[in-house]
This record gives sequence, C-alpha cells and structure tokens, in this order.
Amino acid sequence: MNNIALYYILIFCLLICLPAWAQEKANKPAQVITDTIVVRKNSYVVTRDSMFFVDHDTVLYVQDTLKGKLSEILNQQDYKRKNEFYTNLKERASTRKTTRELFNLLFNISEDSKKPQVDPWAHIPEEYDHKIVGHIYLRQIDIVGPRVTDTTRLPKTRIAEFINKTHINTHDRVIRHNLLIEEGDEISRQKILDNERVLRSLRFINDARILIQPRSADSDTVDLLVLTQDVMALSGSVEPEGLTAANLHIGHNNLLGTGHALNNEVIIEPKDKQYVGYRGSYEFSNIKGSFVQGAIDYYNTNFENIYRLRLNRDFITPAIKYGGGAEVSYYDRTTLSPLIDSFQAADTFSTDEHLPLINYSYWYQDYWLGRSFKPGFIENNRRSRITLAMRYEQTQFDDRPAVLQDSNTAFHNYKNLLASVGFSKRYYTTEQLVYTYGRTEDIPIGYLLELTSGVQLGEFYDRYYTGIGFSTGKYLRRWGYISFISQVGGFWKDRQPEEGIVQLGVRSFSYLIHWKRTKYRLFTNINYTTGIQRGQTINFQESYINIRNNNGIRGLSSEELEGNQRLTLSLESIAYTPFSLYGFNFAFFTFADLGWISQPGEAIFGSRTYQGYGVGLRVRNENLAFKTFQIRLAVYPIVPEGAQIIGFQIGSIPLPRFTDFNTKKPDLFRFR
Repeated sequence: MNNIALYYILIFCLLICLPAWAQEKANKPAQVITDTIVVRKNSYVVTRDSMFFVDHDTVLYVQDTLKGKLSEILNQQDYKRKNEFYTNLKERASTRKTTRELFNLLFNISEDSKKPQVDPWAHIPEEYDHKIVGHIYLRQIDIVGPRVTDTTRLPKTRIAEFINKTHINTHDRVIRHNLLIEEGDEISRQKILDNERVLRSLRFINDARILIQPRSADSDTVDLLVLTQDVMALSGSVEPEGLTAANLHIGHNNLLGTGHALNNEVIIEPKDKQYVGYRGSYEFSNIKGSFVQGAIDYYNTNFENIYRLRLNRDFITPAIKYGGGAEVSYYDRTTLSPLIDSFQAADTFSTDEHLPLINYSYWYQDYWLGRSFKPGFIENNRRSRITLAMRYEQTQFDDRPAVLQDSNTAFHNYKNLLASVGFSKRYYTTEQLVYTYGRTEDIPIGYLLELTSGVQLGEFYDRYYTGIGFSTGKYLRRWGYISFISQVGGFWKDRQPEEGIVQLGVRSFSYLIHWKRTKYRLFTNINYTTGIQRGQTINFQESYINIRNNNGIRGLSSEELEGNQRLTLSLESIAYTPFSLYGFNFAFFTFADLGWISQPGEAIFGSRTYQGYGVGLRVRNENLAFKTFQIRLAVYPIVPEGAQIIGFQIGSIPLPRFTDFNTKKPDLFRFR
C-alpha cells in the first residue's frame, strides 16, 4: 500500500514539474522613483476615487508608490487567504528534506509574487451605494489591442488594425437591453457586479466593466460608464473522422451586431454512397430586454431529422422573480436494430452492406414556470432565494417498433409532471487564468439545495419520481476553490426503485502560483456515479455509463469501458506562459487520469485500474469565438483489447463550465 501511495505522489509531483522545465528565466525589474503614463486621446483615467476624460494625448507623471499603496487596493481577506495558502504549503513541505527541496525548486516565490492578481474594477467603492444614477454612457472598445482594464493599449499589427476597422460592434440597444440598472435607480454595488457578469456571459462579449463617474464631491447623483469588448464573432472548424467522414462548421455569434447567432455544420458521412448532412441553428438572446433566450434548430443528417423551437428564461440573478420556458420539437431518427449491440458495431459492416436499421419518430413538448422568493426567515438574505417551479413534459411517438408493457420500454409514450423547490444563496467573485487565458472569469460561491418530485404517466403504467440534489462552492484557505455536488434520485414503481442514480463529485483548482514569468494552477476532479435498476435505452441497450475520453480516461476509447458503477480521479497542472503571438496565448499542461468501471453486482475496486498520463499544449485567442485548440500526447499502461497504448490527439475542445447555484427547471437526474 505504501508503494502505491508513493507511486501516485511521484506522479502528482511530475504534474507540477514538467511545465516548469520549459520556463524562461525572468529579469528582475528595475526600481524607479517616478514613472510616466501615456494617456491617449479619448480615454478615461480612473483612480481609486475619481475618473476623468482626456481629450488629447497626455503624459502623466506619477510617483512609484506601488508597494506602499498596494495594500489599500487589494481585498484584505483575499490577500490573507492566498498568503496563508503558500505559508501552509511551505510549512508542510518543510517537515522533510526531500519535500522541502522540491518546494524550493518548484516555488521560488518572492513575497510580491504571493500577492493576488486583482482587477481594480472588480469592487465598486461602497461610498457610492444608494446614490442616484444620472446618465448611463456606453463605450465599446476595439476587439484587438485594448482591454476594459486598460483602454489605452493600441493594436500592434496591421492585421489587428484591419480587424478592428472591419468588425461590426454590438448595437447599443443590445447592450442596454442587458442592463439591470436604469437611469434614476439607486446605485447597488452588488447589482453592478451582477450586471458585469451578465454582460460577460453573452456569447458575443469578451469582457465588460461598469465604472462610476462622480459628478462632484457633494452630489447625490453619479453617472455610469459601461465598457464592453466584443469577440470576433465569426468561427469555423474542420473535424475529420477517418478518411471518408468529417464535420465542417462555420458560424457567426453576432450577426450585424444584433446579438443573434447563426451556426451551420456540414456532416460528411459514408453510406451506400457519400452522404452530406446539415445541422443548423438560429439563436437570439434577450428578446426586448426580457432575458428570454430563444433558438430555432434544423437537423438533416444520415441518422436524424429534427425541427425544434426553444424559449427559455433562467434565474440569471437573484433579483429575477420569474423564470420559465417552452420547447416544441419533432424528431425523426434511425437507430440500429436489437440485432446490433451498439453504434460502434456498425464499423464491422462495409458501406455496401445493408445495416439492420429501425426508424422511429416522435413529438416532444416541454413547458415550465418558476417563481423566486426572498426568504424572510433567513438573516442577511439579500442573496438567498427560495424558488418554486413546475414542469410538464410529453413524448408522443408517431412511428416506433412494437412495444409491450415489458418490451421496448424506451419507446413508450409518457408524460412527466414535475415540481421542485430550491434553496439557494450565491455570490460571484472574479478570477483570471482558470479556464480561459486572460479574460475575466466569474467564479460562483454559495450553495443550492433542490428537491424534485413528480409522477410519470406512462402508456402501460404510472410511476413516481423523487430526487434531491445539493451543491456548494467556496474558497478554502489552504488550497483554493473547491465545489461539491451530490445527487440521489429515481423512479418508484410498486414501492421498488428503478432507473435511479447516485452521484458524488468534487472539483477544485488551486490559487494561482507565480514562478518567475509563468503562472500555474493545479486542478482536481473526482467523480463517483452508480445506477439503480437502470432500464433500456432507445438504442435497445441497457443504460450504461463509461469512463471513455472526457468521462474518465481522456483519449482512451473502448466498449469494454462501460458499466453501471464508475469512479474517476483526474489531476492536472497548467502552466500559463507569458508568450503571446498575434493574440494567441499558450498553456502547457500535464495530467494523470485514473478510472474504475464495474458491472451491476460487482465491487468498484474489484475491476481493473485504467490509467492515462500525458502532456499537451493548448492555444487560445480570447478575442475569437473559436474553441480552444489542443495537442495532446498520452500513454496508457493498461488498455482494453484492441486499444492503443500511446494516444495522440489534435483538435479543438470546448471550455469547461463552472457549477452554478442558480435554480433551473425541474428535471430528472441524468445517468451519463
């Protein structure tokens, strides 16, 4: 057991060490007594308690009092928390000579480097609370060059200048529709921070800040300046799948500055002859300032035809009282018959042979409505909410295989009537260099407890559903950010549970570690999932989970990696390099994945321990709407039959999402 523990400790140390080997030596900055700041014309200069507009290019002379004034700007609790992280880490490492030397090798950190990277606009001065909003001014900065925290930066290349000139900025009315504050309202520090987060969450906005401009020292009226920066909304990608198949994607996230999005995907698939399919969607956000999102989808591919209309309004801030949504869809799909075990088995047939396929089609309807209340029995309840919601969901088949009460249950017609009550409290703080490479990221802090209950009115029988879920996230002094999620739910038929799920998950990332010019974070992800009397899926299979690819061992794929019970552990270290090329930022990463999968009735640790270890490079430009580009090399000491020991992957990956604590529509816990 000691050898195994030592083995994994060495692996974890390797995760930290590998990115450091590529680090450049940093030159110590020269000390100066005074400094100059060049302020370009048509720029705002904002200090701790004032802001002014510069009509002409101006040079400001300032005294270098950074070390003496930094403590006045930093959030004291945040600084203390992060300082304790490094202090405790060093104390623990100092107990043994080996770990002490390893710490000194990896974290040669000066006192200044322990100080957090703080955005000076993340905290609105409290003295402006309850003052009246006069005018609200909008300003959109160029997408390449400046930042909302430094609008004086200029594009460095002609390509950047060309992009800025040809880009169509988001219309002012679109920005105003997404404002939570109106002229004449009282200033609320929390509402301003919420509004910044809402603006940043828009797919066509890269970053946003709301700045306060006082009119005079004794005035009760202040003006607001809303700074936003778009992303280059045009995106595209090519994803080959072998020699005869590929997915081609081209989209635009901000058509003519309206905030509407059009995404198109061409699917080239092998069939009796080469087949070209299409997936398209038109999305519109925040209709007339109502915060209602909508989409129209159309799919026409080898295996599916879909027509879908969706509308939805979530509780994006605690101040929103009503949420709801509707969806009406028609699905016409093709699946392999029960003679074939899975879609992967289709690879054993040539394109000239006839596959035993079955067609099915159905109408799907989904409606929900929710109401949020401020609880009166909780002290300091400004961010606490109780949410009540109800949902009606129906699936009605037009064409399907023959069904009986205990046969082809996945093709039964049904209606779900669900109700939920949620207790939530949520705040947000801001970070950088977590999942993105320089833009402001909103980190949720708080908790959500949600109870769901309902009935399924089936074609042959009825059954009841119950579920309870709890999630929370916070910063820990000695580590960093950690979030926890737990879910237990399932149906009840004749007082017996079926199609149930139990899930526990922990995700965390460390404080930003500074070493010379490179910055590091350590990530941990632990997940345990098990099923209870799982039923048949629409592919005529028993419902299984797996540890393939992003579900466990990234880059490893095999049908043997399926089961009813799963435990995964993923460790990753990311080194955010200081290098940038035409706005593209580079990050090296190393990872270790461990996974266990077992069948019903088997012990989870009685199965094989699958492992994956690797290194890679991620490239991202925050000014573009493209996904993150990734190159990854991995080795797998234990593989299923037919799988490769060495894996190499080049492609794009979506950004991970944080677990938020806002209530949504009542839903069944998904076994996936």
